[in-house]
Amino acid sequence: MENKEIMEKVLTIIKNETLPALGCTEPVAVAYAASVANKYLKEEIQILEIRTSKNIFKNGKFVTIPNTKEWGLDLAGVLGIIGGNPEDELMVLRNINSQDIKKAHKILDKGKVYVNYLDNTPDVYVEIIAKGKEKVVEVVLKDAHNHISNVKVDGEIVYESVLDKEKGLEPDFIKKLSFKDIIEISETIPLKDIKFIEDGIKMNVNAAEMGIKSENGLNVGRGLVSLQKEGKLKADVPTRARILTAAAADIRMGGGNCPIMTSSGSGNQGLGVVLPITVVAEENGIGKERLMRAIFLAHIINKYVKLHTGKLSAMCGCAIGAGAGASAAISWILGGNEEQIGGACNNILANLTGMICDGAKETCSLKLSTSAEEAVLAAYLANENIIVKPNIGIIGRTVEETIKNLGILCKEGFSNTDSVIVDIMKTSAM
Repeated sequence: MENKEIMEKVLTIIKNETLPALGCTEPVAVAYAASVANKYLKEEIQILEIRTSKNIFKNGKFVTIPNTKEWGLDLAGVLGIIGGNPEDELMVLRNINSQDIKKAHKILDKGKVYVNYLDNTPDVYVEIIAKGKEKVVEVVLKDAHNHISNVKVDGEIVYESVLDKEKGLEPDFIKKLSFKDIIEISETIPLKDIKFIEDGIKMNVNAAEMGIKSENGLNVGRGLVSLQKEGKLKADVPTRARILTAAAADIRMGGGNCPIMTSSGSGNQGLGVVLPITVVAEENGIGKERLMRAIFLAHIINKYVKLHTGKLSAMCGCAIGAGAGASAAISWILGGNEEQIGGACNNILANLTGMICDGAKETCSLKLSTSAEEAVLAAYLANENIIVKPNIGIIGRTVEETIKNLGILCKEGFSNTDSVIVDIMKTSAM
């Protein structure tokens, strides 16, 4: 492919996975698929079966659903049926109210909803079977949190969609790009093409500010602010990045009615990409254009990592994906050269690789805030030429090789970890 064609395809991929979302995208994906089923059912639900990938099951089991103080994929599915608008996609639950929640519990209390997970599915996979008195609707969502693959009514396919290569939605070619290629794309892409980055900055900064002002989730952000006021924490850039990212995660994981901008389809990764870079830019008086290009660079690197490790995995994507993207972009925004930018990424991967993902929930704010602060420090160290040596542990000869090694570790070394985590979660819930 020529450079212009590559740039256009990368832009399409990043834009399609950098979207506004309300709440954790795993239960929201279930709610979205259920709302689509309801659109075709057009009658009162008698039975609702929800089947998901192990990753969706793990991430959706204990995270608070938007506009509720409750959790559960069964509740998310029923709310999608009752009050979800499929046109809203990842914002599908934005209009849920107390009456909807009461109606949902009446359905749940009657034992009409069944939830289970399936083996051997794509990382992102939701299957909805909605049964009424007159017909049965089956909906399959897969490969992206907002991608409906097909809809069947009484066994007949009435809607079908594939991720179209011509639209740039098959992103595997990105794995063949070097960091040098990715940096060049970020530096030369027309600014008008990445205007959507501005919306993400405003949205995610607003979430951080709301998280500090109100009690939500684990209140890590508010707690860190209190520690700072007491003089137990310094008011430096890495700490500010930690605080803002934690606060935004608090409100999101706590079910607050506060949309955020995703990265690679993940809301928490969107926070982990945008907020640390924004804090560094503000501290150093860096202009809007350079900030936008830095965040675009981080989005690409996050996607690059996820293409190797999987969209959802047993490792925390905020650490290995968003953290890697943010660290490299912070090095770049501060004038780092190619070696330092790759070195920043290697620094954080040498540090945080192995942080497990034990499901989306309130404690994500702890992991996310750690990733945010370490991303800043990894970049600062790299720009001082303090970079981990090559060919040590999982660190390869190049940053590209390190990320390839990371993918092997996730898919082979951690292949059974999700199953063990889900078994522990099921036992704990009994």
